[in-house]
Amino acid sequence: MPIAMGGSRCAMRAIGVDLAWSPRNPTAAVVLRWDEDHWTMEAWAEDLRSDAQILDFLTPYREAPCIIGIDAPLIVPNEESSRPCDRWIASRFGRHHAGGYPVNRRWLRSFGGLRGEALAQTLTTWGFTLQPPLHPGAPIRAVIEVFPHPAAIILFGLRRIIRYKRLRRGSWIRGLRRWHRQLLALERFNPPLDWPETWRTPPPEARTRRSLKAWEDRLDAAFCAYIAGYVWFHGPAGYEPIGDLDHGCVVVPRRLV
Repeated sequence: MPIAMGGSRCAMRAIGVDLAWSPRNPTAAVVLRWDEDHWTMEAWAEDLRSDAQILDFLTPYREAPCIIGIDAPLIVPNEESSRPCDRWIASRFGRHHAGGYPVNRRWLRSFGGLRGEALAQTLTTWGFTLQPPLHPGAPIRAVIEVFPHPAAIILFGLRRIIRYKRLRRGSWIRGLRRWHRQLLALERFNPPLDWPETWRTPPPEARTRRSLKAWEDRLDAAFCAYIAGYVWFHGPAGYEPIGDLDHGCVVVPRRLV
């Protein structure tokens, strides 16, 4: 069940979904609420499995103004090879170790289906658009594809990604702690993210691998939510759409000083 915090439901929300490619693995989701001049945490969940559970988490925001950033391919027309947007990201961010996988329908089916595309299609029936914001700070109901690694390179000015995935336990914990410290810096960004106290302290090293994975997923979902909120706040000046809505589009933030 999502952990919720207080607040009015009439405010703008930014929602991040770190979507697992298979329902056998957990999906995390985080909801940020706009409070006049900053984002604040409203709700989160870290063990969503089925598509129905993910949609249940999103249902309270079905008719609310919000922007949803999903870390998963949302438009995949190609049966094989890769999408143009994925090739472009690999060529631009590969030297930072932030390139993605070559996405195609056949490959995604090996994980159980095209979850991102199916989720996006359901959200469009709810009245969401796949078009990124056209005006800064305007009411919107949109869902966009985001990719945390390139976003981190740009927003944090990193030379290469912070490695915190698929590592042995000791390296995993160190990488997660570094990633956690990096994300806390968002409280000094424009717009700022006001982290709740429960998110400021990393879990102890005695945590199980399952709890460490839950922490990793939760951090990634929070960053997806912030990317979506950043894009909404700044509008077209604050993002670059890589690709198009016919062949696949990844929304990458621009760092604005």
